[in-house]
Amino acid sequence: MQPYTKHHTCSTHVCRRCHNRHHTLLHMTRKTQSVNDRRSVNNQSTGAQGNSTAEVNTYFSFKGKPRNHILLATAIVEIQNKSGQYIPCRALLDSASQSHFITERCVQRLRLTKTQTHSSIKGIINVNTATHHSVSIQLRSRHTGWHTTLDCAILSNITGTTPSTQLDTSTWKIPSDIKLADEHFDQPGSIDLLIGADLFYDILRSGRRTRPGNYPVLQETVLGWILSRRTPVTATTTRNDLQRTFLHQEDNSLEHNSTRFREVESMEQSSMSTRQQAYKQHFNTHSIHQQDGRFVVRLPTKAEPKRLEFSRLSAEQRLHAMECRLEQQLKDQYHHFMKKSKQQDHRDPVNSQGGKRPCYVLPDSNVQ
Repeated sequence: MQPYTKHHTCSTHVCRRCHNRHHTLLHMTRKTQSVNDRRSVNNQSTGAQGNSTAEVNTYFSFKGKPRNHILLATAIVEIQNKSGQYIPCRALLDSASQSHFITERCVQRLRLTKTQTHSSIKGIINVNTATHHSVSIQLRSRHTGWHTTLDCAILSNITGTTPSTQLDTSTWKIPSDIKLADEHFDQPGSIDLLIGADLFYDILRSGRRTRPGNYPVLQETVLGWILSRRTPVTATTTRNDLQRTFLHQEDNSLEHNSTRFREVESMEQSSMSTRQQAYKQHFNTHSIHQQDGRFVVRLPTKAEPKRLEFSRLSAEQRLHAMECRLEQQLKDQYHHFMKKSKQQDHRDPVNSQGGKRPCYVLPDSNVQ
């Protein structure tokens, strides 16, 4: 696709299959054309019978534009955890930061002890962020004997993946006689630590290597050689560089829409589990519809009632123990209440343990 001009042509190249003036991706084989012709014939015959056909067209185009990428300096450092072991973490070197920062995820991974401190962080366009905890870490280099102690504020997240996309370093010609601070600087990864300006210039060394063109600068530090600056333009188009265009066109006739509106979708029968089927069977078997409209359903039991143990003796023992703990005044009130409830037919005496039907005896409890 080219910008439109007065002498605009659709394409300056020819199709590799039929050598006509269109792109190869737009070429349609005879098999596809015959299928389309067959569909159009079927559509015409169907239309002659009185049924309408919906026409749907979908178009898609994309355009990729190579662009530069600004590479930020990263380094793999070792931080001491709670057990005294040194764990590799990925650090971002930022000479414009007045503080050092560490992520909450990294602190939990190292099992470090946090200190409650409140501070305010002001960023671009005066965006304020508050942090409520800090931690002191023991930091050392992987390639030299350098080590130090840092006080870092704890944030939930420092920045996104760095770099944002995979970089093509095949033409960079990085020297093989140097030790990089981050061997995977060209691969997107998370940032655990941010080293600010307070320590940034202390870790720099005199070594520096440059290359003509838009290539990163190699800078020697106590952590190893770091790379930073603009990267060269690559022909590889990343996913974030694509310009996408979608067009979906649907042309439905009124008769077709009316037919779809009248269609009734088939409903799948819901499958019930074994327990749900048992509940349904119990309701159908043990439910009674009374004259006032209410339903009476017998309470279900998980096991057979015959499995109930003999409980009368234990119930009597618990009842006597409860009466012995009552004071005389409260005991008299309790006996008066029991007699009154019996006179008002609120209680019926049981002469036996239930006869042939199994039963379970519960002791009465006094509620003050």
